[in-house]
Amino acid sequence: MDVRRSLAFGFLPRELPPSFSSSGFAQAAGALTAVKPRETSPVQFSLARAGGLRRITEMPNPLAQLATASLCAANWRKLQAITSRSPLSLSRPVKRRSGSALRAVCELPKRAELAISRMPGGAVTLQTDISQFYPSIYTHAVDWAIRGKAAAKKARRSASLGAQLDARLRQSRSGQTVGLSIGPETSWLVAELILARVDEAMCKQYPCMADRAYRVVDDLTFYAQSVGEAQEVLSFYQRALAEYELILNPTKVSILDGLRPPEPDWVSRLRQARYRDSKEDYLIHDMVDLFAWAFEASRESPTDGVLSYAIKRCNPFPAGPRSWPIYRDLVLATITQEPSTLRHVYQILVFARAHAFEVDNDRLVEVLNQLCEEHARLDHGYEVSWILTTLRELNLPLDSRAAQAVAKMNDNCCLILLMDMCQTARRLRHVDMDAAVRRAEAKGALSTSDWLLAYEFRAAKWCPPKKWDDILQWRELNKAAVRFLVSKPATGRRLRITRKRPAFLASWGYA
Repeated sequence: MDVRRSLAFGFLPRELPPSFSSSGFAQAAGALTAVKPRETSPVQFSLARAGGLRRITEMPNPLAQLATASLCAANWRKLQAITSRSPLSLSRPVKRRSGSALRAVCELPKRAELAISRMPGGAVTLQTDISQFYPSIYTHAVDWAIRGKAAAKKARRSASLGAQLDARLRQSRSGQTVGLSIGPETSWLVAELILARVDEAMCKQYPCMADRAYRVVDDLTFYAQSVGEAQEVLSFYQRALAEYELILNPTKVSILDGLRPPEPDWVSRLRQARYRDSKEDYLIHDMVDLFAWAFEASRESPTDGVLSYAIKRCNPFPAGPRSWPIYRDLVLATITQEPSTLRHVYQILVFARAHAFEVDNDRLVEVLNQLCEEHARLDHGYEVSWILTTLRELNLPLDSRAAQAVAKMNDNCCLILLMDMCQTARRLRHVDMDAAVRRAEAKGALSTSDWLLAYEFRAAKWCPPKKWDDILQWRELNKAAVRFLVSKPATGRRLRITRKRPAFLASWGYA
């Protein structure tokens, strides 16, 4: 996949369930009639974060995203030259040799090692975080980062790359000059452009930072020699950010005596937890202990993904006749305390069903439906979409109360999943979807924050297309049978979880 395709099609949030994909668009977009830039609105998706916090991600209109991505791809070398000026960033995008076109210059497994290499020479830890980073980015600041603030202000209507990129970003968010969509890879690239200029200014003023500081997205850590040095660097950093209309989050800025390691204490504790697999009794005891520590650590560090870490820490996979049901119930219990674990719960349950592990359908259905109804009333798109996807793929029932609550949601993804389930389940045919249908068939809906709902409903013939809002590219996508909703996988689909088998099992019953 080339850079243009990666940037154009990497616009669906990674946290979105696999019920949705842009791969069909990726295959068809190359044959589209030239896309004329126009003002559109993104679809919002409310994402669960540990500790009960939320983050609003956005899915830009794919036609607008294609225009933005094409501009970035055509000027990739110039943009890369700017991002590479930062000696601090561990998160700037670079080309990948195979697979997805882009990756972070320092991927997650190696970040702790590189962070530790910056600790020698320091005695005090300065940690910072930019307040509402993506939502607060001023689109004109993109132009400032590319050709300089003075030049950009002098010729605002220039045909330069910076001015064009500024315009494309505004057009993808209803003309707004403040904020980037959280999620698309173009936003990742643009954010790194701005912070690369800030990093460059910091290292020019304080050359020692190149050896004793690092940045991951908007989180900067500096190992200073003294409190005075940390305060001086912090003061300059605030001024450097202000040049691009950015400010620090005062609640997340700290100067700590001593060197703070790159990973929190709970990671070390859970990583060192004993997890034996030579006997099923050992595996059960260690697994229960691990989750007991994880639930306690989650209460102490509610904004960290402790329970998600604990789920993935269970390696080998507890597949014994006694260990599997305990693991299943422990995993299911994490949903209430940390809803972001739903994506892991989905993977585990689909894997279990495909390999004939026991799944307690009655209890599972009860818990999932109860949570679905609760989160639907709050319009929590992440939780509801993952629950609907799990029920859909496991052929488990969605009860009428939960379905009625989902039908009243604003979230596009949840409404599409519900409508798809209503087509095949008789018990759901009485669910009132009229409000969603009216939104989907409204004039101009393909350019609004309902573009995903409008396209899927029209493509599936759940409502009339109404001439596709006289936008040729949407007709072309429909003619090419492009869908963002993925068809329900055939029974027996096997989801691979890369975990070794327990030693007490002589062999697996599957590949």
